[in-house]
Amino acid sequence: MLPTKSKVTILSLLVILSFSTIVPALAYAAPLANNGKDWEYVNGNSWGWNYSPQTQITKDNVKNLEVKWVFPVGSKTLAPAALQTLALTEGAQTPPIVKSGVVYITTNFLKTYAIDAKSGKQVWTYDYTFDPKATESRLPWTFGMLGSHLHGFRYWEGGNALLLNGMACDVYAIDAKTGKESFRIEDLCKDVPGNLYKYRPTPTDTSSIGTYEKGKMLITVVPGMMHSTTWYGDARHVTLGINTDTKQIVWRIFSYPPQDVPTKDWATQECDIGYFQTYTCKEVAEKNPKGLEWDWAQPGEKPSPYGGVTANWGQQIVDEETGILYTNTGNQGPYTNVSTTPGPRLYGSTIMAIDLNAGKRIWWMQPFPHDPYDYDCNWNGILADVKGLGKVYMKGCKEGILNVLDAETGKPLQRIDVIQDQINLGQITSAALKEPYQGGVRYHLTDPLSEYDLREWGWPDNGKYAPSPTILYPSYLNGIFATDLSYDPDSQAVIHYANAIMTSYRSLPVTPNGNDMGGGQAVNPLANATIIARDAATGKINWTYFYKTSAQRSALVVSGGMVFTGFTDGTVKFLDKDKGTLLNTINLGTAVVVAPTIGADADGNQKIFLIAGSTSIVGAYGGAGFNSIGPEVPGTLVAIGLDDKAAAASTSTVTTATTSTVTSISTAVSTVEVSSGLPAEVTYAAIGVAVIAIAAAAVLVMRKK
Repeated sequence: MLPTKSKVTILSLLVILSFSTIVPALAYAAPLANNGKDWEYVNGNSWGWNYSPQTQITKDNVKNLEVKWVFPVGSKTLAPAALQTLALTEGAQTPPIVKSGVVYITTNFLKTYAIDAKSGKQVWTYDYTFDPKATESRLPWTFGMLGSHLHGFRYWEGGNALLLNGMACDVYAIDAKTGKESFRIEDLCKDVPGNLYKYRPTPTDTSSIGTYEKGKMLITVVPGMMHSTTWYGDARHVTLGINTDTKQIVWRIFSYPPQDVPTKDWATQECDIGYFQTYTCKEVAEKNPKGLEWDWAQPGEKPSPYGGVTANWGQQIVDEETGILYTNTGNQGPYTNVSTTPGPRLYGSTIMAIDLNAGKRIWWMQPFPHDPYDYDCNWNGILADVKGLGKVYMKGCKEGILNVLDAETGKPLQRIDVIQDQINLGQITSAALKEPYQGGVRYHLTDPLSEYDLREWGWPDNGKYAPSPTILYPSYLNGIFATDLSYDPDSQAVIHYANAIMTSYRSLPVTPNGNDMGGGQAVNPLANATIIARDAATGKINWTYFYKTSAQRSALVVSGGMVFTGFTDGTVKFLDKDKGTLLNTINLGTAVVVAPTIGADADGNQKIFLIAGSTSIVGAYGGAGFNSIGPEVPGTLVAIGLDDKAAAASTSTVTTATTSTVTSISTAVSTVEVSSGLPAEVTYAAIGVAVIAIAAAAVLVMRKK
């Protein structure tokens, strides 16, 4: 029998030992970079929430916001001489990154600025450059057909650096303090197994390079570039794991079959881990085996030279706790004429999870097999631990289906049709529920059990489902979700857009050498958008906010009891995150199509940072990508903060996760709940003037209410 004192000592030791084993496991049970003072990833934290737990700028003092400073973005004429020979694009489309009182932005031609968040003064600049002729001589490379445009970059804590994709099959890092290049990893498209054709990369390969800290790994993508154009020979899409110490490739995962050999079983090689919509791949293989054979190819032939899988535009989501990467590939190429590439066309337009330690895909789900519409899974997905569901990955694709998937297995838990929501809300008419052959305008969703749908269906028009030309809903112009999703861990709400815009399709014959395959044209420039906040566990809508001016692109930020973003009418609007009521409007005088971010300056004062005016002519879509692939003007970085009186009265509180709260994502962060202020406007019209071109609207997307 041990003495009482010994019992207490042993018990204390056991408690200490138990915590010593538990705490390291809990250290990664929440997203990284969720401290409230910085904005390190494209979508805020490592799980892609577009959320900040800061409590200084809130719905109680939002009426006291004002423009603090502006920083003009330089023109593409400032790019290095070597880049001037390329098809460069004006402006910046990257959400600003904030770290330790400095805000960073990068242009479409990869000029990076570091700006003091307090004063708005430039700290340093960095110009990416390379030799296009030398690159083309040593690599299967040519400059991307779409010109340069960048959706996002990020800060990397492990190297105190900014990580970016280059234009020449490379990734590079910029020292965040000095602005000097830390390293560059080149020739990532050299000697890619099974590739026959040239890569056409631009910085759009991924919105951000992923990092797996425990595995000492960078994750990037070298994709194909197939869109609606028939480039003969699109390169093989590959996801790469790169060791951060050696800078060597650790593993490759392919999303397109080898181009040098016929492959009958490409769509069934990983059938035991996959889903087509809610069908298991095994079920489809049993009931429709012919539909899955010879994916991307005619029987007995190599994959079509017209086929390809394009870039992963969303943020790479990494779960440090499990070592799993969540990502989604771009469109299945080509579109709209898919007659040359039969089959489900795996792994284009596919949501997937990758085991970073093993370097293998562990599950996949293709929401739209054999997609002829360009309804790909662009933009971000969200990883969250949702009460009632567990850890899930949430992702919406262009056709308007919000998928909630089990993060471990990929099993579909919810599949929410946002078009039905739009009809219920009076945003569009019920014509969107019927296909053209039924008297409506809705797209035809592929039936995975139909051999016709997977192998014979060749066009969105000119077939059994629609005449040619035909009007279809929704438009492929970033689709219904339009941009990145957002998540509020406090209320467990997913917040997203429901854009309404239609497209007219007419497919053309296949002609090589870069001729257009045919495609869409917007037919209702007077588009609209609804912001929807829904319960992540049930899918039930909590509130909505209607925007009648146009479709939207600028992603939503959740912080301080609010949801806010920039709009195509030149305003920044602030909504109550629990009710959706308008709290305040700030007029910037020019369209905002890039997501804002929020972070603290060197004095601890929170500011909202956004890029205004970096856009092409604002039409129905509302910015870059509607009338052209990128902006036509450079734009301006704007900082918005509290006025002096409100700032002095405000106490900066940064919520950080502790070992006692990190076990539950819903309690890992918190925001202050306060009463709302009255709407107010602060006008800043000196930034520029945007021209909003409004044309006649089709009946479908006219708001009925």
